[in-house]
Amino acid sequence: MSLSKRALPCLLIVAFILVGVFSLSSTKAFAMSSKGSPEIAFHTDANTYTKTATTIDVYGICNSNGVSVQLYKKGNNNAIRIVDVYKGMTYNKSLGAFTYKTSISLKGLSAGQYDVCVYGYWSWKDYRAELQHYLTVQR
Repeated sequence: MSLSKRALPCLLIVAFILVGVFSLSSTKAFAMSSKGSPEIAFHTDANTYTKTATTIDVYGICNSNGVSVQLYKKGNNNAIRIVDVYKGMTYNKSLGAFTYKTSISLKGLSAGQYDVCVYGYWSWKDYRAELQHYLTVQR
C-alpha cells in the first residue's frame, strides 16, 4: 500500500472531526458585530435566531447619555422595535465608556432578515452604528 493510500483515509477522518467540532461550537462564537461609529459599537449574541429563541441580546458601549437600539426588517425604513437604554449602564475604566446589555423581544416577529441600529449623541455630535450583516429570524 502506498503512502497516499494510507494518508487519504487519515486526512478524511481528521477533516470529518474538524467539521464536527466547528458545527457544535457555541453561537456566541459567531455573534454579529457592528459597523459605524466606534463610540457606540455593539454586537448581538447570534446571527440566526431559531423558533425557540425569545430575544435578541445586544451588548454595547455608549456615553453617559445612553442610546436608542432599534430593530428594522430588511427593506423597511420604519423601526419595528425601539429600546431606549438610559439606565443600568456600567462604567468600564479600561474602555473609558459605559457598557450596556439590552434585549429585543422576538414575540410577534415574522421570519426574515432584520437589522439592528444603535443611535446616540454627545453634545452636538450624533453617532450611528448598524450590524455588518442582517440577522436571520426563523419561525
